Amino acid sequence: MPAYDRAFNPPAPVADVTVANPVTRNKRSSVRGKMDTGADITVIPERLVVSLGISPKGRVWTRGYDGTYTQRPVYYARFTVEGFVLATVRCIATNRADVLLGRNVLNRFLIILDGKNLTFELTDP
Repeated sequence: MPAYDRAFNPPAPVADVTVANPVTRNKRSSVRGKMDTGADITVIPERLVVSLGISPKGRVWTRGYDGTYTQRPVYYARFTVEGFVLATVRCIATNRADVLLGRNVLNRFLIILDGKNLTFELTDP
């Protein structure tokens, strides 16, 4: 059973994620994916957009945790989350080290968070 990452305060559920270019299938393995039920859309590191050669497919207005609105490019990527393949995920990119798994990904799964034991279960119902 996957565990929470204690590097976050408080500890947070973090999944093993692989992001790939949906056209070339070029991928980068073992990217941490912090689960964020408060995020509408998934966010990937800008460095992955560059290294995978993913092209933007439009723009979307977003509002950050601080309430600031910005318009950002939208990308589509192939994700594998804890072994489950998601052929197409709509996402944006920011300057961050890990992936932020938003509800557009999380809502595809049954997720049981066991905060008391710092573990979680992710299944495809």
